[in-house]
This record gives sequence, C-alpha cells and structure tokens, in this order.
Amino acid sequence: MAMVVVHGVLADAAQWNDVRTELVAAGHQVIARDRRGRNGIALNADYSVKTEIEDLHRVLDEAGPGSVLFGHSYGAVIALLTAQQRDDLHSVILYEPIATGHQLKAFVGTAVERAKRAVEAGDLDAAMEILVTDVSPTPPDVLARYRGNRMWQSQLPFVPSAIQELEALLAHDIDYDQVTPPRAPAKVVLGAKNVGTMPFGRPTETLAYTIGAELLLLDDLGHVAHMQTPAKLVEAINS
Repeated sequence: MAMVVVHGVLADAAQWNDVRTELVAAGHQVIARDRRGRNGIALNADYSVKTEIEDLHRVLDEAGPGSVLFGHSYGAVIALLTAQQRDDLHSVILYEPIATGHQLKAFVGTAVERAKRAVEAGDLDAAMEILVTDVSPTPPDVLARYRGNRMWQSQLPFVPSAIQELEALLAHDIDYDQVTPPRAPAKVVLGAKNVGTMPFGRPTETLAYTIGAELLLLDDLGHVAHMQTPAKLVEAINS
C-alpha cells in the first residue's frame, strides 16, 4: 500500500529516511517528496497554504487511489485540508498539526517578524534560534546541544522558506474545534511531552476530539519522534 508522507517546516523529505526504511520493511511503498522551498524547489511569489494543497493533490493523483496520507506538523495541516477534499484515500494519519491563524499568532507573538528581519540581515543562526525557541519551543539545555550538532547546520538553508511557511499559516485560520473531518478514517498522533501545550499539543488534542479520530500517544516523546525513535513512530502508524 502506498503511503504519502508530508514533512513540516525546517525539514525536507530526507529527514524522514529512517521512518521510510521502517515503513518499507513493514510493507509500505513510501512516497516522501520535498515540499517547495528546499533543495532547488522555489516558493512562488503568491505562496499560500492553498499552494501546498494543490501540490499534494498532484502527488496523491500520481500515487493512485487507496493511499495512506501521513502529515507531520505543517505537513499535517496540509494533509488534513487536502484529505477533506478527497474520497479516494485509504486513511489519514496526522502527527501534531501546528496551530494556525489567530491561535498561532497569540502564541508566537512577533517571533516570525523578528526571524524575518534576522534573515534579511543575513543572520540565519539568529533566525533559526528564534524559530526553535519562540515558535517550536526548545528547552535551553537542549538548545545548547542542538546548536552544536549537524542537524542545526542541515536545517539552516530551510530557514528563509520557514518564514514564508509560517506567514502562510498565520494567514490561514483553522478552528480545530470546528474543523470538517477528512472523508477517510483518521488517526492522530501526539507526543506525550506535548500534551496540553502550544503550538502542537492542544491543537492536536482538539482536532482528535472534533473529528472523532483515534488519538495515539507516544510515551516520553515530543514533536520529533521521527528523528529520535523512528521505529516507535512507525509502530504507532501501523497500529
């Protein structure tokens, strides 16, 4: 069975290689492509969440009917909105969709604007630090180790696109307590460390309740289970 994987912000398809390996071993045909804004695929001037939905429809058309659609973070938002428009999916799995619109704005404040100014000044490191502290909260002790590893360096090229993606999310209001369910059966995945928190945990919990989806908790994990324990994430996907 084909599984289409949609990655989030500050990521590309390669970040999901370990998960892909586990999924292939479990019998899935995995389709994980880079979204716009990384590895030579430019963001268009009128980029919006709608752009991503249109792109994903094309990928799903190529994958054929009966595919499983999996999205993470911003990718989960794209997957949800796309799945609402299709009736040919086997199922939908959403891992910690991020808050959007006014809810995201209330949490991040001026972080996106400050990160954008840092990018314009040529300081990707400063912009990255704003994004991983004020948008996707990273504890100070973890941040120190994060800055020193190769993951930080690999994500820096994605920072300018991340700014545009977050601007698109701020402009696209989704009330997860009123959202239309996807037409296919859905599961929602949440890292136990993010229960009750913003900008991932509370939206995920609300979405699961609203659409009547099974909520799968990942013990001792948060937003990046695909990098920390890919086998555990795949176990949840296949449950």
